[in-house]
Amino acid sequence: MVFTKQLIGILICCMITDLAIGQTGADVFSGRVSRGKITHPEMHEVSGIVESTAFPGHFWVHNDSGDSARIFLIDSVGVHKSTFYLQGIQAYDWEDIAWMNRDGRSYLLIGDIGDNHGRRDHVKVHLLEEPMAVDKSRVDTIARTAIRSFVLTYEDGPRDAESLFYDPVDEALYLISKRELAIGVYRTLLPDMSQDTLTLTRVHTLPYTFFTGADIQRDGSEFIAKNLLNVFYWRRNAGESVCAMLSRPAIRLPYDPEPQGEAITFDRQRNGYFTLSEKALGMDAVLYFYPRTIGTSGKE
Repeated sequence: MVFTKQLIGILICCMITDLAIGQTGADVFSGRVSRGKITHPEMHEVSGIVESTAFPGHFWVHNDSGDSARIFLIDSVGVHKSTFYLQGIQAYDWEDIAWMNRDGRSYLLIGDIGDNHGRRDHVKVHLLEEPMAVDKSRVDTIARTAIRSFVLTYEDGPRDAESLFYDPVDEALYLISKRELAIGVYRTLLPDMSQDTLTLTRVHTLPYTFFTGADIQRDGSEFIAKNLLNVFYWRRNAGESVCAMLSRPAIRLPYDPEPQGEAITFDRQRNGYFTLSEKALGMDAVLYFYPRTIGTSGKE
């Protein structure tokens, strides 16, 4: 990671977003606690993280561009437990991973949505049922027939994105663009049956920039996202849409910037949130936890 003029500009833009952030969330969440270093040699550029349903206290993670099509399972202190390869899938630029419940079954959504130069005429999201068992060899393969791939195109032209989430309330997939000074929130439905290219419709604009990861609570009541310098948080009112929630200024939560920190996820028990970075600048990638200090439900 070289501090070029472009990167300096990005950091300045991230600092400018402070002007659009609401009250601090320091009274709700406290400072970070190190849970453990990522030592597995093949997990060198982690870009997405989501907590597992099948294995409480464990996390599904994946690398950024240039890796094989695979996901890793790690435990609560960052120790590698298993690797699953996605048969017949290409990992062009995987950037984020999300969770989805459909008909009582737990699914993972992997976003091949990176587009640094804004040239891809379509991006992809891969849907697979969450693995429910870990092979003793620690390496397994998910058959191509068990994976559904959705082809997506933006209604207003190619966009680079590193954040996606599935809203359990309106049952829609959302992507958030990255490089604009005011980034876009895009929405589409995921059909049960096979369908041609799906259109990502711009439904909202956020006065922030360079989002690198996002997550939503399993009941849709809280939303969290981050860029290189800040973590942003929204609480959702009953019956409120995603756009209505995001129309309010974000609350700034505690965050100590990491080397190339991109990934973020809620704790399923509602006790806080986790962040994880790529290995960069010769520094270790560490699984950090930011505990909630008021209650366990997100309500004061």
